[in-house]
Amino acid sequence: MRIQNLLIVSLLALLSCQSETKPSPASYSVPASVEPYIQSFRSAAQQRNRAVSTDRLIVEFGDPQGEDVCGRCLLEAGQPPHIVLSTDAYCWEQASDNEKEGLVFHELGHCLLGRLHRNDHFANRAYVSLMNPDNMGVYATCRYPIGDDDCDKRPRRTYYLDELFDPATPKPSWAD
Repeated sequence: MRIQNLLIVSLLALLSCQSETKPSPASYSVPASVEPYIQSFRSAAQQRNRAVSTDRLIVEFGDPQGEDVCGRCLLEAGQPPHIVLSTDAYCWEQASDNEKEGLVFHELGHCLLGRLHRNDHFANRAYVSLMNPDNMGVYATCRYPIGDDDCDKRPRRTYYLDELFDPATPKPSWAD
């Protein structure tokens, strides 16, 4: 009887030591209103010969937990990249398409490209990078006049996307 009890206790101990099986990582989940910006990011990456995978990306609206924060990239070992976008109307519903794209691209820069914030400015006070912590509308039409192309966002957008995928991108002509 004693040996039998010892075997039962040993078996229970072995079973209790087995590791919990973690649920399989979530698959791609992006709100429909954000999907066009994810597709645009993929396209911009492809145009710049950068391989990025969004296969397991999770994006949701919620509280990114920070004062004056419109989005946050959450990276946890073994988990898919996860972006939380603020439900604050100023951050999404009242934002222009360019600002929404800038916000999503900024968070994807953190989550998929490993980019950190850049606080530096050009001589004309424009941010050097879309990865700045303060302004997702750096290439919004006419909002931030730069040189002679005040209402032409294309040169600025092209530069900021080039820099997002390659921080060594040369300074643009409109930066002085």
